[in-house]
Amino acid sequence: MDFRLTEEQQLLVDSLKELCLREIPDSVIAELDEKHEFPHKEWKILADNGYTGLGIDEKYGGTPADVTTQCLVADVLGKYAFPLSVIYGLGVICIKDIQDFGTEEQKHEVLGGIVRGDPPVALGISEPQAPSDASGLKTRADFDGDDVIFNGQKIYCTISNVAKYILLMTRDPEIENPYKAMSMWLLPTNTPGVRINPLPKVGWWSVPTCEVFLENVRVPKTALVGTLNNGWVQLMKNFEIERVVLSSSVVGAAEAAFEDAARYANSRVQFGKPIGSYQLVQKKIVDMAVKVENMRNYYSKVAWMMDNDIPVRHEHAMAKLYITQAAFEVTDDAMQVLGGMGYMMAARVQRLWRDVRVMRIGGGTDEIMYNIAGPQILKNYK
Repeated sequence: MDFRLTEEQQLLVDSLKELCLREIPDSVIAELDEKHEFPHKEWKILADNGYTGLGIDEKYGGTPADVTTQCLVADVLGKYAFPLSVIYGLGVICIKDIQDFGTEEQKHEVLGGIVRGDPPVALGISEPQAPSDASGLKTRADFDGDDVIFNGQKIYCTISNVAKYILLMTRDPEIENPYKAMSMWLLPTNTPGVRINPLPKVGWWSVPTCEVFLENVRVPKTALVGTLNNGWVQLMKNFEIERVVLSSSVVGAAEAAFEDAARYANSRVQFGKPIGSYQLVQKKIVDMAVKVENMRNYYSKVAWMMDNDIPVRHEHAMAKLYITQAAFEVTDDAMQVLGGMGYMMAARVQRLWRDVRVMRIGGGTDEIMYNIAGPQILKNYK
């Protein structure tokens, strides 16, 4: 594979970096974090410059883009405006699901809105008794004439309190096989009977995560996305791209933490000389640099495979597993290099440390990634 960016990709990356430094500096991201505010204005800046429409068909106002390009955008945003990178990555799967399975009316409404600056669609799948095991879903859809009525509860439904829609997964309890009993719906969040509560959490203070209560929520049957009881197949089709794009976002964040640590190691003097002159600190700096390089190479390879229609059945899980673990190791080492200064709220490193940690949980935990990759790898050696 050729690691060189195309002329268009390089221009895109350079323009996005310049845009972030000029209009979305880290001081703005820090303030949003401190206030626990969603970056509405900053997301609109990305939209006005065409970034939210990447990967969306021109028919709906977007710009077609391959997985590699979307990963590059997430990587740059991860370094300069991590919350925006998370929001961008979370939106990828729902964009793909709507584009692949939605009606023309749904595509024009939802995809066109995202291009114009609407927040991405929230994904409503996890439930209190089934955060990782989707076969345990209990949220149900009951039909009443031309309407469908939802009852149930979702948890860890990120950005649902700011999104216009939730891509809601329900299960038909009359069908024994849970994977043939799920359906996908486009639920407006302002529908009567929808109640959304933000959940306090360690990081992602600018990216709200919520619990959603559904009590006799009535919408037209036309809210169905794709085919009835085919929701699991539809959802799984695009989980791979979400995991790869989200993984690329933490590479940028890890690089930012690494650079802060390297600069601090050059400037911080202890016992009469910069701490970077000590071998133990140099070891941390080198290990961090190696991990950043390996993480970027890993997502680049998997994105290249996807762009060339090469199956990534276990590769996408292995990439997410390694990249999110390594990214947290880098941010943790960066905090160690900065010492007490890194643990202060004024330091960018503490924010990255808090925000990166959850990436080993969201989008599929480390343990789930092992469960996905392990059987596929073993199958190759039967």
